[in-house]
Amino acid sequence: MTTLTGTGGLVRLIVRRDRVRIPAWFGLTALLAIGVLAAVQGAYPAEAARLEFFRTTNDNPAQLMMIGPIFDPSAAGIGAWRIRGQVALLLSLASLLLVIRHTRAEEESGRSELLGSTAIGRHAELAAALIVAIAANLGAALLMVVGFTVQGLPMDGSLVLALSFAAAGCVAAALAALTAQLTASSRAATGLAAGGVGVWYAIRAIGDANEISWLRWSSPFGWTQETRPFAGDRWWPLPLVAGLVVLLVAAACAISARRDLGAGILPARSGPATAAPWLRSPLALAWRLHRGVLIAWTVAVTAFGAVLGTTADTITDQVDDSQALRDLMAQMGGGGRPVDSFFALILYLLSQMVTIYAVQATLLLRAEELSARAETVLSGPVGRMRWMGGHLLVAAGGTVVVMAGLGLGMGLVYGLATGDVTAELPPLLAAAVVRAPAILVIAAIAAALYGVAPRFAAPVAYAVLGVCFLFEFAVAYGGADENLMRISPFAQTPALPGAEFAVVPLLWFAVVVAGLVTSGMAGFRRRDL
Repeated sequence: MTTLTGTGGLVRLIVRRDRVRIPAWFGLTALLAIGVLAAVQGAYPAEAARLEFFRTTNDNPAQLMMIGPIFDPSAAGIGAWRIRGQVALLLSLASLLLVIRHTRAEEESGRSELLGSTAIGRHAELAAALIVAIAANLGAALLMVVGFTVQGLPMDGSLVLALSFAAAGCVAAALAALTAQLTASSRAATGLAAGGVGVWYAIRAIGDANEISWLRWSSPFGWTQETRPFAGDRWWPLPLVAGLVVLLVAAACAISARRDLGAGILPARSGPATAAPWLRSPLALAWRLHRGVLIAWTVAVTAFGAVLGTTADTITDQVDDSQALRDLMAQMGGGGRPVDSFFALILYLLSQMVTIYAVQATLLLRAEELSARAETVLSGPVGRMRWMGGHLLVAAGGTVVVMAGLGLGMGLVYGLATGDVTAELPPLLAAAVVRAPAILVIAAIAAALYGVAPRFAAPVAYAVLGVCFLFEFAVAYGGADENLMRISPFAQTPALPGAEFAVVPLLWFAVVVAGLVTSGMAGFRRRDL
């Protein structure tokens, strides 16, 4: 028996278990790339507008930091630039979550030990997770190539662009394989991997914003960026990415061969012998478990909001050059000042991103149940309703805090830029917070399914979010019937600060959330753990 014995069977097991997650994560990301690229090309049909956008974007440090430079002022070149950062980060996140889920999380739950008692090699589990992650990235790349070429784009540029995205996902998967060997906790391993991806992206951002070439080349995101699709189609940076993947995987295998099953090489921090007085309630315990992720999301979203605050006027001026983008803002971002429409549109889009946090926070209930920690807590004088209610309350409150951070970052920085913080901050803060009820509708769907059918909670909740996005995108760019927008709670939220405030949709959201949460808690009270 070799260290890879049983890899094929584990690959089939992963595909069977994630037959919904993998198409949702990677397939929807590929469709997003295809759709946005088509939309951006249509938004800048005139050469003069493209040249002006090319000039202003490459002269804007904030734009260079967020996405990077535009290498070619053609419609395809601008479209490739627009999707570069988002798609690479989405595939990176999906890849690292996939690898952690089938390596460290399996050890943490005890399933790896059970599988290890059969004819399974030492590295089979790690190899299977990496094979599936790399295959998923390549599958997404293939789908993107088909979508790009159907739009009439050159095959070479389409292939380079798609492979650059797949390369970013493969590097993140290899990094996750390494961090899974370092700690005994799947949450810590995920945090280390996500932090590593964030550091790489920040290095690329700082290098581009300050025109420091060597710093840009210190990051894998800089390597994939330098493939320059539709602007020279460079292939030679891709072997650099492949070399880094090989090094990370080799390091992960070396550490895996030397550590004990279920342990990591980083020492676990010893906790106090007794809990602090404030930690002696289900609500306090839920806060303690959610605290780290909530702080990370709040800091990241607030910082991103601050960056948007610095670029609002510049981006608004750029939008004036595109009739398609002006129509999009009018449709999805409300009326009023152009900058208000810009902020409303950004809040509309980012609220869907924050929904990922809300669903993750809600489904921590499922993670606690699978790890048997919930059973330990509930064996004491703690009722099921208090335990579940504490987690849901923290998840709901955390969603409001994250959105408030986004509004605070945008409002404070934009107010400082205009010299009138008191006039700009309150409307943007309110506009951000008013988006929270729509987010909580999706989180409440996850809570209801956790109570009655926990296996389907995550896939269905994320599928609902994906359907909302695709329907809204079809209406905005594809000419679909506007009645499809009625399905999405995000489209029913008042588009502040440009539109008038309406309380009726928020009341409906409250009724729906209350009904879903009540049904979920009733189901959880009756079912077995």
